[in-house]
Amino acid sequence: MELEALEHIAVIFGLLGGLFSFAVLRPLNNSIVRFEKTIDELRSDMRRIEERWHTMSIKIAELDQSTRSAHHRLDEMLKVCEKTHNVKIPHPRDGE
Repeated sequence: MELEALEHIAVIFGLLGGLFSFAVLRPLNNSIVRFEKTIDELRSDMRRIEERWHTMSIKIAELDQSTRSAHHRLDEMLKVCEKTHNVKIPHPRDGE
């Protein structure tokens, strides 16, 4: 009789284990897999954003250098005009 009771208990525990695996572990594993995919997508997005940020930073630095150079050329042209025509040309930065 004891052996038969142990068999019944083993079968019940086997069924409970299967139900637990199907009801809890399987959905949990699926959620973890989807979470990992989401994290990988976020990492990929962050890499693309960092690359775009780096590219934009370089372009802004080049634009800043170009603007400085243009201002320098304009300042030189103003000096030449002032000397040539013997007048004082107001500069936009003088008003600041």
